[in-house]
Amino acid sequence: MPAIGINVGDIIFDGDDIFGDGVNVAARLEALADPGGIMVSGVAHDQVRDKLSFGFEDLGRAGLPE
Repeated sequence: MPAIGINVGDIIFDGDDIFGDGVNVAARLEALADPGGIMVSGVAHDQVRDKLSFGFEDLGRAGLPE
């Protein structure tokens, strides 16, 4: 079962490739998520926390650089 990592940040498109800090952090969060789980960065959470009808479980810092 796949996992999902969500982040907000700068990205660069180069043909079919996508690069940048936004992609790197999302990929690291995805690797930390349980199968079928979703991990959301603090930046992404700040953007949507008051706009969604569901809550988030704070798992603390994931140890990723800021």
